[in-house]
Amino acid sequence: MKIRALKLLNIPGLVFFALVSMALQSTLFNSPTLAFFKPDVILFLVLWVAMKREMFEGGILTLLFSYLIELKSGVPQGLFLIHYMFVFLTTRFLYGKFQVMNRRSLILIGTSAAVFSHLNLLFLMYLLNKSENLWFLTIQILAPTAIVHGALIPLVFKFLYHFDHWTFKNPEAEHRYERDFYLDEEPI
Repeated sequence: MKIRALKLLNIPGLVFFALVSMALQSTLFNSPTLAFFKPDVILFLVLWVAMKREMFEGGILTLLFSYLIELKSGVPQGLFLIHYMFVFLTTRFLYGKFQVMNRRSLILIGTSAAVFSHLNLLFLMYLLNKSENLWFLTIQILAPTAIVHGALIPLVFKFLYHFDHWTFKNPEAEHRYERDFYLDEEPI
């Protein structure tokens, strides 16, 4: 009974984590100088569900995360839906072709996902003819954001692993995580 109750808490726990992280992002990183170092926790969650969930469950969670961030922001409706679904599908395809074996490859995924995410958003805004002021800001913010994402992705993934292990209590998931991410084996 306890295991079933914990399994029911997994998805609401991820949604709660997304809501709390969005609230912290919009309050703590509100100043223009800290905006250079603002991590996109929704991007981390989308990467996690792309790698560790089934296609149907991960797709629904990605749609839910993008809907939550669209409610908070003032961008045109559907922008984050298209953006995060494209990131989800690209990550899912690349994760199926290449294996993440250590901390360095996980850091590479974090930095490249941050760069890809910013360029993808810039391209989508260009298609909507709303990118006139975003070119300079994107070039300016690209490197610090990529460094922050690369530094934080092992910590966020370790937290999400422990959260999934606590709620799922699945020994197969623990073995699969240890097989996929050898995070403690190789120092940076």
